Amino acid sequence: MNYRNETAELDSLYALAREEQKNSRKRFMVWAGGDAPNQQDQLYQQFKKRFPGIDIEIVVDLSKYHDLKIYQQLNDGFLEADVTMLQTLNDFENWKQMDVLEPFKPAGLKHIRKSYSDPDGHYIGAFIFAFLPQYAKEGVGFTPKNYRDFLNPVFKDKLVMTPPHDDDAVLYVFDHIIQKYGIEFLHELKSLNPVFVRGTAAPAALVGQKGFLGNIVGYPTYPDQPSQSFIPEDEFFITWAQRAAMFKLTQNKACARLFLAYLASHEFQSSRGTWSTRTDVTELGGLQPLETYKNTDPLDFIVWMRDRKRIHELRSLFTDIFGEVKGESPLKDPSLLRVYYNTL
Repeated sequence: MNYRNETAELDSLYALAREEQKNSRKRFMVWAGGDAPNQQDQLYQQFKKRFPGIDIEIVVDLSKYHDLKIYQQLNDGFLEADVTMLQTLNDFENWKQMDVLEPFKPAGLKHIRKSYSDPDGHYIGAFIFAFLPQYAKEGVGFTPKNYRDFLNPVFKDKLVMTPPHDDDAVLYVFDHIIQKYGIEFLHELKSLNPVFVRGTAAPAALVGQKGFLGNIVGYPTYPDQPSQSFIPEDEFFITWAQRAAMFKLTQNKACARLFLAYLASHEFQSSRGTWSTRTDVTELGGLQPLETYKNTDPLDFIVWMRDRKRIHELRSLFTDIFGEVKGESPLKDPSLLRVYYNTL
């Protein structure tokens, strides 16, 4: 397939962004949802290399913190972020209804799967994210196949996990676990004395280190890691399309359009090595096309995120069983920063 139209669009938008930067007093700012400061380093480097001269900053913070700031600033009539990319998918639908988003339809939009993006161009499906269970390559003694395997006594005092009531995507996975195994699963899990660490990045990085043997809701792993992730057999796992958008209050609109067009492009999407929001990108690393997996549905997470009453009830349930979430923000805790940058 020929992508010259996408390349031409990027070249044109780049020229406009360069011109805009000459007259702008404000750095092009992207607010990205995440829980480790280095999570968008690859995107930052790719964008800087592809579009030299564009003064970009990507600020990573929890989506539930970014969105509150955005609502506050929208109310004040001033917005720091030019583009935002968040896990709180329902926010984008709210902002569309509020008529605060700036529509833009990059050339790559037509290749993004239906329902990942807004048909009117108010937001796009930028990335596919997935959480998978992880176990240490040494010390477990068997190969886990499903979530219930993590209730094995070998994991006593050796599970490291994100507090489910601190991250909606993790909470979503546990909602499915409860639907299958009942609340008793949570009480059995509590009896194993899991160690809760805020954020999703640090627990995923710690499996196979410091004596930790498992994480029920972790990250897809690479071959050189001391842990192994897997797709559960006959059990649901989470995938979702992280959304991105610009606003009517966006000050660097040319830069924002360039950034969104790049996110939607085949050039960028094919560089990620994992599932793509586009229909024309081939999966790497032994992955099958996302639609062939019968135990995941990226659109289901969007529906679930709209049910704020259910989410509140689940958070209360986990608080009752496991207690309040404790610890500093994962982006401010010095001990977690050492985990992110592999300096344990």
